[in-house]
Amino acid sequence: MSCIAFCADAEENAGEFALVMQELKRLGVKRYDYFVAEGVYRYYDDKSFVELKMNGIPKEVADRSDIDAIKSAVKTAQSGEIDFEMFCELAGKAGVPFWTSNLVTKEVTYFDNQHHVLHLEPIPGL
Repeated sequence: MSCIAFCADAEENAGEFALVMQELKRLGVKRYDYFVAEGVYRYYDDKSFVELKMNGIPKEVADRSDIDAIKSAVKTAQSGEIDFEMFCELAGKAGVPFWTSNLVTKEVTYFDNQHHVLHLEPIPGL
């Protein structure tokens, strides 16, 4: 199965995030950004990046960021209770325009509308 197909399938259950991260790391991805309003991924290796839509669905992003709301959304996603689309909806409502999943530092960083770090979360299982 290609990484794109694997990643798209794993979006059905946000609880499979660690498996997706392991596969991306195996393929040489160093980090990726997800842009909530555009529904677009940007994958980076050592030299360049590629932008992919995959199953991303654009979601509205609130003007005000809410750290408690994004923490709650992350916890709910990690438990496998919601899919990726619902997580993106909740991230948008929490005022998160994008996040970065860094496979080297093993952290996901959620940013506010001023591009400041709103919340930092370790990547479980990586």
